[in-house]
Amino acid sequence: MNSFGNRTFKKRDILTRLIFTVVLSFLTSCSTFDFRNLFSGYIRYEKDAGGIWIRLPLKEVDHLPIIYLSLEKEREPLRFLIDTGAFVSFLAEDHVPENSPKRVLSASFPGGSVQSVRRTIRSDLFIGGIRPFESVEFFSHVFPKELRVDGILGMNAFLGSVIVLDLPEKISIWRSSTSSPAPGFLEENLFPLYLKSGQPSAVLLRPPGVRKESWILDTGAEYSVLDWDTIKSDHSTEYVEGKEATVFNFGGGRLKAKIRTLRPFCPVFVRNDSEGIGFCRPELEVFPGGIPPDALHSDHRRGIVGILGRNWMENYRILLDTKRSLIGIVGKESVPENE
Repeated sequence: MNSFGNRTFKKRDILTRLIFTVVLSFLTSCSTFDFRNLFSGYIRYEKDAGGIWIRLPLKEVDHLPIIYLSLEKEREPLRFLIDTGAFVSFLAEDHVPENSPKRVLSASFPGGSVQSVRRTIRSDLFIGGIRPFESVEFFSHVFPKELRVDGILGMNAFLGSVIVLDLPEKISIWRSSTSSPAPGFLEENLFPLYLKSGQPSAVLLRPPGVRKESWILDTGAEYSVLDWDTIKSDHSTEYVEGKEATVFNFGGGRLKAKIRTLRPFCPVFVRNDSEGIGFCRPELEVFPGGIPPDALHSDHRRGIVGILGRNWMENYRILLDTKRSLIGIVGKESVPENE
C-alpha cells in the first residue's frame, strides 16, 4: 500500500474508534442501560431508581415456566420449575451426593401427601456467569416421568428477595444497596403477603360475596383451583362446565375432573378492612378441588379456598416482596417501555 493509502487507512481507523467511543459514552450515560448488556446474551440488567433489575429468561417446557440454572459456574445448566406453590425446593437425586445430610420432609399436595427422609444439599445457582440465588436448600426427589425437570425452585429460594413474575417470559430480581422499594408498583397496587405453610397467599373477596378468602399464588399450577365444598355456605358461584382436564401432582399421581369456567372472575384484593382493588377477567378456568384437606378452610385466617394458577397470573406482572411482606399486581400494559 502506498503512503496515501496508509494515511487514508489511519484516518478511517481513527474515525471508527471515535464513533465507537461516542456511542459507548452515550449508552453508558443512559440511566436504564448497563454496559454488561452488550455481553450478557439473554440476561438483562436495567438500572432504575434506587437499584437495578436483573431480568432472567424463562422457557416453556410442556407449558411449565422453566429457568435454566447451574449448580456451579461453567457447569451444564439444569431445568428448574419455578413453583411458588412449593414451600421448599427439590433436586433430582442424581445431583445430590450420597453422603449429604438427611432431613424429614412432610408435605401435602393435591391428591396426596408425603412424609419421608430425604438427602439435602445447599447450593448457589448460576446463570450466564452470575449468581442470582445463594445457598438454596434442596431436598432430593425422584420426579415422575411426566415432569421433565431436574429440580423445583420453591419459595424458600425467594425468601429475603424481591422478585417480579412476568409469566411466561421472565422473572426479574430487584437488587438495591439502599433497600429502596421496587419501582413500578403504585401504593394502591400493593397488598399484604401472607405465607401460609411457606406459600404466598393474598386475601380477596369475590363479588357479590362479602366473605374474605385466602388464595395461594402458585406458578406451578396450570389451572386455578377453587374448592366448591368449602365455599358452599357462601353465595352461589356461577360457572359453565367445560372440558375434561388432568393434572399431575408432586408424587406423580393424576387428578381428573371437568373444568369449570367462571364468567366473569373479578376478585377484589384486600389491602385493609376498608380498601381493595379488583382485577377482573372475562372468564377463568378452574379445577374443581384437589387442595390438600389440611390447607382448606373458609376462614381466611385458618386456611385457603383457592389457588391462583398460571392461567390467572400470566395476565399480570406479580411482585413478591418477601422483605416487606407485599404482593404487587399490575397489568401487562404497565410494563415500562425499556422492557
